[in-house]
Amino acid sequence: MRLGTSLAAVLFVGLVQSSFGTTITSGSFDFGGTIFVTEAVTSAPIVTPAGTCTTVGEQCIFWEDTNGATANKVDISSANLPNGNIPLAINGNDAADIYNLTNPPETVGGTGFTPTEFMTFNNDSISTELLIDYIASGMYASAACTSAPAPGQTCTLAGSLFNFANNPPAPGQATATWVLEGTTNTPGVTWIGNFTSQFNVPYQTVFGELTTQGYASDTFSGTITLTPAATTPEPDSLGLMAIGTGLIGFAAFFRRRRVTR
Repeated sequence: MRLGTSLAAVLFVGLVQSSFGTTITSGSFDFGGTIFVTEAVTSAPIVTPAGTCTTVGEQCIFWEDTNGATANKVDISSANLPNGNIPLAINGNDAADIYNLTNPPETVGGTGFTPTEFMTFNNDSISTELLIDYIASGMYASAACTSAPAPGQTCTLAGSLFNFANNPPAPGQATATWVLEGTTNTPGVTWIGNFTSQFNVPYQTVFGELTTQGYASDTFSGTITLTPAATTPEPDSLGLMAIGTGLIGFAAFFRRRRVTR
């Protein structure tokens, strides 16, 4: 009954692999697209190429793919993949759907907010969903936000998530960074996203665009890292392991019966 034992082992491996085939719980991936950030709506809706912010008092973030052609899509890079249990097949143009953010309810800082959907994946039948529940506050002071542009300046507007810095050459070329955090639809798995946008103008010019047209935009790159809370197998996996072990035990029992007859 070597054949029976081998068949049971193959079934066991297949069952375990299928339990992880569409779920990612650890590792990191790089992605990019275009971001649109609006002012808070005061009266008329603010219209951007990627969406419209409509409710008075709300501030919106909209996303498009890198080419600025498709709303709510981002491109995932193949660089450094696979890693953790993130497969290479996750990568590609428009490989993920990314969901708009609206403040409120998705407020900056504080204790966070009720998890809302942030990103899902379109390749390799990945069923993992990223849920966002925290937007980190920017870390710079606002004192230099209205100063004349110069390299070396840093700025975070009051209540903002964005860390702006003016880099050389004069009068400055701005970089913006920000951090988003959350959980996934797999219990115990968390993620953190680090984002960067680079401008060819000082951040004071970016703020001017925000004031005159109601929004500012630029391409961005991001890295999301997923971390499981523990290495204990999930309940479904434990059940599959039990089934696989039972199959192997049954094959061994049947082989012993054949020997003793």
